Amino acid sequence: MNTKKKVYTFYIAIIVLAVLAMMVFDLNLVAKSILCLIVFFCLLIMRSIQNAYQMPDDIDPDTMQPVGSVLGTEKEVTHTQTDYSTNIDLYLRLLIEADEALSKDPDIDQMSPSYNIQLNRYIAQRLESLERI
Repeated sequence: MNTKKKVYTFYIAIIVLAVLAMMVFDLNLVAKSILCLIVFFCLLIMRSIQNAYQMPDDIDPDTMQPVGSVLGTEKEVTHTQTDYSTNIDLYLRLLIEADEALSKDPDIDQMSPSYNIQLNRYIAQRLESLERI
């Protein structure tokens, strides 16, 4: 069973349940109108799926361009993950350092809403000093 048939089956089941609920139960006008809207939206979705088609695995759905080899992208992914990991480690180290430095200052209240801003300013100053080196 392909994806379109599964989606059609799902929405047909919803439509059948909604119609059955309207026939079996004594519902007021608001409940019936909500169920009718559900049926209507299910029909609209089913109509829009009618023109949908399966994309091949080697096509990127965002750009509609062929995707390169998997081996080249795995190397790039591991390289970028390594870079992100070092940046995260640096940020966390600076955050801990900033928190320790600001907690020693008796004028700064750690429970105030501006404490986060002060932490970020301290981290920004440390990053600027690290970039100058």
